Amino acid sequence: MPPGNRESEAPDADDLNSAEAAEAAAAAAEQRAEAARARANELRRKLEASRGEVPEVSGTETETADEDAPEAVEVAEAEAETPEPEATKEAGPRRKRSWAKITAAAVAILAIIGLLGITADMVWQHRNAETQRHRVAEFSAAARQGVVNLMSMDFNQAKESVQRVIDDSTGKFKSNFQDGAEDLIKAMTDAKVVTKVTVNNTAVESMDKDSATVLVAATSQRTGPDAPKEDQQPRVWRVVISLQREGDQLKVSDVEFA
Repeated sequence: MPPGNRESEAPDADDLNSAEAAEAAAAAAEQRAEAARARANELRRKLEASRGEVPEVSGTETETADEDAPEAVEVAEAEAETPEPEATKEAGPRRKRSWAKITAAAVAILAIIGLLGITADMVWQHRNAETQRHRVAEFSAAARQGVVNLMSMDFNQAKESVQRVIDDSTGKFKSNFQDGAEDLIKAMTDAKVVTKVTVNNTAVESMDKDSATVLVAATSQRTGPDAPKEDQQPRVWRVVISLQREGDQLKVSDVEFA
């Protein structure tokens, strides 16, 4: 071959230098990349260790991490000093507001329950008072009528007057009055007795659903041509009437004059 051709095939010194520089740059870049990966793995390991998870690390990565430990520690400390995200900062106040709302709702519910209990008690007391007033009025009216039937007598209607007392009485009092009915009718007719009575006041001494004891203040006056003058003067009576419910009617079960 000609000499010119051999010189053209010989390698250039500049080209060799450029190739060696490129290889050195590539090696340096690879080392930096490896160091960066090691730092990243070390940080990841520390983060996972703080969460209770310790990952497996290869021998190469461990050695590299040990060489760069100071830098990794500085990075971790820098991350620890990094301010908390806004969501983390707001979690506490939000949780406090939630508990405050729950507490307020519970207090409101308890207040409502208390008010309902008070209202129910007031309604019950009102109904009980109404029931008591109704019973007092009922027993007072029955005692008033019993005294009028017993003490208002007219010889012109002697049988009717006596029968009215019998119909409005019960128990032993009724039996005793029936036993003396004929004698009473004869005495009224013979004496030509006419007696009028006025009830002045009544007071229920005691009562339950079906019985009561009622105090009655009444004034009676006897009239008629055969009535003595002293009997024609008004007389005030205090009568204790015992009442007993029989079916749907209140009847006199006992009478005492005080």
